[in-house]
Amino acid sequence: MDAMQTALVGIDSLIHATGHPHPTAPALGSTDVQALRDDVREAIVAIYCDHDEQAARRVGHARWLLRESAGAGSLSSVHIEEAAFHLRQHHPWEALSALRLAGDALLAVQPLSGERS
Repeated sequence: MDAMQTALVGIDSLIHATGHPHPTAPALGSTDVQALRDDVREAIVAIYCDHDEQAARRVGHARWLLRESAGAGSLSSVHIEEAAFHLRQHHPWEALSALRLAGDALLAVQPLSGERS
């Protein structure tokens, strides 16, 4: 990798880490992206606190938001579905991994209306 590519990769990862949407990030219907991010964040906290039922409720709400907005099939949707599966199987740490990936995928999403979240 040449120096220019390395610099661009570094800048792109900094943009991702700050939570600002990437200029070419996919849009996610009319979904309230901030509500999805909140659900994922709260589900992660609930798992850390051994409140698996609360985590399952937050994941269920996130799934509902995605279904209502035609966000199903997005990368974040796949990870949220995986988290729901693991919570049903009583595997909270696997669900936690899936929720972290969903949170990362949601950082790359921007609302369709162009609003900043």
